[in-house]
Amino acid sequence: MPFVLGAQLCVLIVFCYLTSIYGASTASCGCSSLNIPVHVDILIPKDPADPFGGLKSNASSLRHLNATYDVFGVFCQPNTVPPKNAGQFNDVVQLLFHGFTYTQQYWSPPTEEFRNYSYTAFACNRGMSTLAIDWVGVGLSSRPVNASDVQYATSSAVASNLAHRLKTTSILPGVRPFKKIIGIGHSAGSVLLNFGAIFEGARFPFDGLILTAGLIVQPTTMSGIPSMFTSARDDTPLRWGTLDPNYITTSNRSIFYPANTTSFSPRMLIFDTLTKDVGSLASLLQLGSNSLTAHYTGHVAKVVGSEDQALCADGRCADVAALNSVESVLWPEAKSFEVVVAQGSGHDMNLDFFADRPFNTFVDFVEQFTAV
Repeated sequence: MPFVLGAQLCVLIVFCYLTSIYGASTASCGCSSLNIPVHVDILIPKDPADPFGGLKSNASSLRHLNATYDVFGVFCQPNTVPPKNAGQFNDVVQLLFHGFTYTQQYWSPPTEEFRNYSYTAFACNRGMSTLAIDWVGVGLSSRPVNASDVQYATSSAVASNLAHRLKTTSILPGVRPFKKIIGIGHSAGSVLLNFGAIFEGARFPFDGLILTAGLIVQPTTMSGIPSMFTSARDDTPLRWGTLDPNYITTSNRSIFYPANTTSFSPRMLIFDTLTKDVGSLASLLQLGSNSLTAHYTGHVAKVVGSEDQALCADGRCADVAALNSVESVLWPEAKSFEVVVAQGSGHDMNLDFFADRPFNTFVDFVEQFTAV
């Protein structure tokens, strides 16, 4: 027991130290934490292993979920706006969705080795506001006792509800409703937005989607995935010992980084491992839902790292034109569609030494998607 407590104290000290560095590095941002109650009234698969999350199911295989969850988020807006961008993004907010077993912290990890890995800070410097949230079941958001309640239908309903709210009400005193919402997802967060675009089509309340590390799932992609995960309560009993065994976490995070270990800081990988979170088994098993056609009419972009060991290890991302042709088929009604391969980046493109490259790509797409 003393060893376990000592390890936990070490984690806490490292976390507090790195967080204090990060806080000092974001002076251009004014950030506020908030909890937003979100009500969902939806049908989800009775079988959480349904690979399409209910999108191809008949009524008899679905069950009713009616619940209200508290969704934790961090809203950041610029304290000062660059003169060239003055007023351009006042009515625009980016709603950010992290990947599997991550939290909203993925979008604003600590500064390390004088590098700032925070996309929220980067966006603030360009005059753009963001709201990064924890999925239901994750981080500081509500965690249903039954992990099978956390499916893509649940998470996409939360995303849609939040986007509607951002367009119609003030989330904080002095913050006006926004006219345009850009959804940015990472990995499973991209699948979440993809699912909502399939389910709601033209009614999906996002004006544009930037889907990072979120290509169409192929059998070769899925083959090695199950071995990466374990029941969270078995992995870290002190923290998650009372959870439903179908809340899972990663046993190894190195696959999220480039194979070339000089491409990222080893301390970032350590920090990533120490601060990992959980996800539901259902959300892992329903990844196939992003292989269905979306009748969404807004703008869509996909950004993937050339060194993504999960998605590009088979040379799939070498021919960008061919990749664009394959991926665009499932977005026939999108206002625009483009795939960008971020050279040198891994799956967690925000967390390696090349983060500025995809960050620039993200804000360029936001500018394109919100241009009058």
